Amino acid sequence: MSDKSTSFTPYSVVLGRMITELHRSLSLILHEISVPVLTQALKCYAALIQATPYHRMSSRLMTKVIRNIKPFLYHKDASVQVTALIALGCVLASEPVLPETIEAMLKLESALKNKVAKNDDSLLMDDIDSLSINDSFEYADFDEPEEAEESDSRCGTGIPWLLKRCLVNLGVEMEESESSKGAAPVKLESLQILSAMSTKYFENLILPHLSLIVKALDQALLDSYVDLKLHAGRTVDFIGQAMSKFLSNEDKLVEIPITQCVNFWKTLLNKSLVDLFQFEENPILRAVACDCLGSIGPHIFEQLPRDKQILCVTLLFSCTRDGENSVKGAAVRALAICVTYPSLREDTGFVLDTAEAIYRTLKDDHLSVREKASWSLGNLSGALVLSSTESKEAFEEISSEMILKLLKACICGTSDNDKVKMNCVRGIGNLLQLVTEEMLKNEPFPETVDKAFAVLVKCCTTGSNMKVRWNSCYALKNAMQNINLYKRCSVDGHFSNKDWQVPVFNALNELVVSFKNFKVRINAALALSAPKCREHYGNFYFSVWAALLKALENSGNIEDFNEYKHRDNLVEQICLSLGHLTTLLQMGDLSQLQSTLQLYEDNLKTHIGKVMERLVPEKSTQLSNAVYALNQLEKRDLDASGREILGQFKKIFELNI
Repeated sequence: MSDKSTSFTPYSVVLGRMITELHRSLSLILHEISVPVLTQALKCYAALIQATPYHRMSSRLMTKVIRNIKPFLYHKDASVQVTALIALGCVLASEPVLPETIEAMLKLESALKNKVAKNDDSLLMDDIDSLSINDSFEYADFDEPEEAEESDSRCGTGIPWLLKRCLVNLGVEMEESESSKGAAPVKLESLQILSAMSTKYFENLILPHLSLIVKALDQALLDSYVDLKLHAGRTVDFIGQAMSKFLSNEDKLVEIPITQCVNFWKTLLNKSLVDLFQFEENPILRAVACDCLGSIGPHIFEQLPRDKQILCVTLLFSCTRDGENSVKGAAVRALAICVTYPSLREDTGFVLDTAEAIYRTLKDDHLSVREKASWSLGNLSGALVLSSTESKEAFEEISSEMILKLLKACICGTSDNDKVKMNCVRGIGNLLQLVTEEMLKNEPFPETVDKAFAVLVKCCTTGSNMKVRWNSCYALKNAMQNINLYKRCSVDGHFSNKDWQVPVFNALNELVVSFKNFKVRINAALALSAPKCREHYGNFYFSVWAALLKALENSGNIEDFNEYKHRDNLVEQICLSLGHLTTLLQMGDLSQLQSTLQLYEDNLKTHIGKVMERLVPEKSTQLSNAVYALNQLEKRDLDASGREILGQFKKIFELNI
């Protein structure tokens, strides 16, 4: 937001000034003494923070907000402390993350705040109200330039001020004289703050202080207060997910010692986290414990002692037979995450046991359990696809009967609720990739494969749930990559009405041309580029060309403005799919494509050029391969008409490469 005077004041500037004035007004209210007034003011601050686009506001506004709220973390009244923590939680959740926010959060406690936190005789917690009156706490002035931070703002224990306050609230003693007493609501909100920190500030705030954080979580999990256990478990889950995501970055993995992350989990698995599974009277705690085990991640799991690995797996398998739906669902979901870990993916016994657990829960009477089981089946099938390419020996131990059993379960699941259906179609696409030539020789595999394709066609062409539709298109893309499924293609390129190719190509051609949802069209275009050989398209090769060219022309026709953000992705995918078709071009195809190409030549040339400008070379290899294929075709013995058509193709692609 700019403060410069102009002859015309845009509405955005007026709105920005209103927001700034609201911040100023709330900062003034924070000088009040009344606890109810302070509580409401801080709640209003939290709402304002959530609604304010700080990246478009005046510089340092967020810093001023943090400085105004910070003193109330040390207020004598627990309700004020809680609302202050809520407001700061909103700051942590604000997007995008601003450099000034990181800078403010990384500051250490000043000497004054340390005195308050330690109940120093010269400044007791009871004196906080008088501090609000005489301005011993400095509030940010929204009219004057921000003053320099106090020279002692870097004093302290080396722990950022907000993290330190939360740890103290949770009972971690930083210094001998430091009070570690916190009311239950304050402890709960402190855990929420730790969860919020892990989402966007893991590397800056959580990772360097894992040893202290795990002490706080360990104590909270062992506390007698059930709600505190529950919130602590959820915080462990959040931190685990953030840790796993962080470690998945190989560059980061080199920079940090993984030992501290492993010790984090070893500490929790020694007692406190495992104890949650023993709470028979509280299924929510057991479900959260399952979620925690599912968030360990492959990097940490591989480093855990063997007994801890076995403990995790054993606890999860036992919970899949729990009487409570929430526990069963959480356990089967966690197992489906674990099956993607390299060591467990290669463990045939674990994979088969997980498959049986998923198959069993997929038949559960409760929708919530079936939903998680269907998601788990999608994950399991994806892990099997990875095994089939990375570890063929391990995959060969998975029986064809198990593949057939899971495929039938997925087909059955497509008749369920949309939340189950969207995951089952994903599983079908993955499982169809695993079908081998040997499997197709045995009944009832061929019939089941046909049913699977029929189900995918139905799901991508009917229904109002768009996620089901685009998942179905993506599943078709996965299935059509399996060359074993094209064995019934006749020599002359014609398919019989019994073959799955006829309804599949017809459905995808129709969707890519004119369907209202662009994400469905993108995945339809992607699926049309899945066949690896010219023979796999048969006579549909020409109709696919025509459909994609027509879809490219229609890409500018947007009925719903919400689809506009996907338009560039649609154009890119159509162009890449056309590039793939060009790589499969044969001499006999040139004459049949001439009229179609002439009709859309200028439009195709324009879009190919724009796509080449946008895409990095790694993502445009299909277009580069198209040029290579055209050059190879030019070396063939073509007649004059063929060379003319080939020249048209080269003019489209070569000028843009």
